[in-house]
Amino acid sequence: MEFKRQIAIGDIHGCYGLTVDLVENVIKFNPDQDQLIFIGDYIDRGTDSAQVVQYVDDLKNKYNEQIVLLAGNHEYLAYNAFKIRTAEMFQLWIINGGVNTIESYDGIENAQRYESSERSLVPFVERLEFYYETKTHIFVHGGIPTGETVETAKKQSLLWERNYERYRGKDIIVGHTPHKNVTKYKNAVVIDTGAVFYGKLSAYDPINDKIYDTIVSNPRPRSRQKV
Repeated sequence: MEFKRQIAIGDIHGCYGLTVDLVENVIKFNPDQDQLIFIGDYIDRGTDSAQVVQYVDDLKNKYNEQIVLLAGNHEYLAYNAFKIRTAEMFQLWIINGGVNTIESYDGIENAQRYESSERSLVPFVERLEFYYETKTHIFVHGGIPTGETVETAKKQSLLWERNYERYRGKDIIVGHTPHKNVTKYKNAVVIDTGAVFYGKLSAYDPINDKIYDTIVSNPRPRSRQKV
């Protein structure tokens, strides 16, 4: 399918209202001509992670090819807490916003369970991709390390890398590092505009070089963290 718009959506972090507004009212998603590429970090810090996961998963189930769901580092903070099951891994997730995710699922058991359920986080994470590549761009949550390609880089690097200023190669569209506005570098576009910090969720369409934003009128200030 040839898309007229190919829109990457930045880090959501549990901001359900912003997500719905961006997709349905600002972008006005049209599955007959659009593709949405979610760049990861659906969960943690915000209050409505479970609703966000259900919303994007419903979009994927309904439209399939028109929806791409990528993994972020926060999805794997949660996943590793459940899979590795050490106090260190669990604490790392909790201090980086995991407690908000657990509350949104009404408890840790609802978040981690494996059976088919609209309330399950772990199976959702297992379905996520680490990158998406087109003829002109690579979409990835963190970035691509210097000297590596998207194929040779470790999955952890694709989630955590931040060398967007120094990166040289096929143009990448990334999230992971909050900026006040969608920011273009030589071979990278950073689309994380700190939804949970600044109250702004953004998206970028490289086909038409167009930015989309939705903003909370009076965002509650939060201390900015890079994890």
